[in-house]
Amino acid sequence: MILKIISLFLVFMVVLAMFGKLRAPKIAEKLNLKKPGKCKRCGNFKIGKGPCACERKG
Repeated sequence: MILKIISLFLVFMVVLAMFGKLRAPKIAEKLNLKKPGKCKRCGNFKIGKGPCACERKG
């Protein structure tokens, strides 16, 4: 009985995850979320408006 409950719960969670993945791009479009920019030099993600860590002197 417990095994049946656990397996149904896991199947339910998988179905919810599939619907979440289908909806995520649409939600991002509505909120005008953009993909984070990448550095042209090293390819790492840039955080904020300043230069990348590879471009900073230090």
